Amino acid sequence: MSYKKVLSYGTINPDLMYFVDEVPTAGGDIRSNDYKIRSGGTAINCAENIKNWGIETSVMGNCIGKDPLGEYLLTYLKECNIGYENIIIRDCLTPTCSIYIDSNGERTIISSGYDHCTWSNLNQIRDFDSVIIDRYSIKYIREYLKNEDLSDIFLTQAGYDENIDYKIDFLVVSKDEIDVVEANRLLNEELVTWILLTSSNLPARLLSKDGVVEITPPDFKTINSTGAGDVTAAYIGAHGIEDIITTTKNACAAGAIVAGTSSKPSLEKIEEIAKLVEIKPR
Repeated sequence: MSYKKVLSYGTINPDLMYFVDEVPTAGGDIRSNDYKIRSGGTAINCAENIKNWGIETSVMGNCIGKDPLGEYLLTYLKECNIGYENIIIRDCLTPTCSIYIDSNGERTIISSGYDHCTWSNLNQIRDFDSVIIDRYSIKYIREYLKNEDLSDIFLTQAGYDENIDYKIDFLVVSKDEIDVVEANRLLNEELVTWILLTSSNLPARLLSKDGVVEITPPDFKTINSTGAGDVTAAYIGAHGIEDIITTTKNACAAGAIVAGTSSKPSLEKIEEIAKLVEIKPR
């Protein structure tokens, strides 16, 4: 199955990407082998893939500025036919992310400009069947998530940064962001129904109150891991958990494609790679 209308809520910014042999030490001076600018942030990363899969989607989150970078983002969203009417536009600098990708495809990120941002409210949330939220935006919408009955909306969270004391359906999180004790607390207190622990090209784990399933992606070389976690969350948020194993295999395949090719994965390619994903109960 797939949802008809999905909201991607979170960071909205251009990514300034620099490809280096290795991240410099303090005081170091290096040259980038290559660089590019792209529309990014979790909200856009998720939405552009969801739209690529033929599902209606919109973005909301932090404000952007009336500056060239803000115009750049709005132009991209318009070209992709992604809804952006509820983005707040102010007389401020648009936030940016500087991303340094080393020769192993691993990244170091410097986010800047968010301290002055205002964030979109969630008054329009019931216009959507499914909502994806990122870890950076939780502090601005926590009270809404805690106080509103959102049981009729499928909620997926990408990443873990703030304590979870509200209910969501699915948490996609790196193994480096959460420990087993906290994961079990979230499941036992029924704050989260499913947790997918990811770790680059190492086996992922799908956790629930009923047990653990190990998910091994195909063997691949990571070229650029930027956006891999976001596309994993995007697939889950777009397709739901009616068939939890199939959805999770496809989501992990989508993440592997992005990390290994730096390209948006089509549904056909996802299904092809998902056949190579191994599932093993633990």
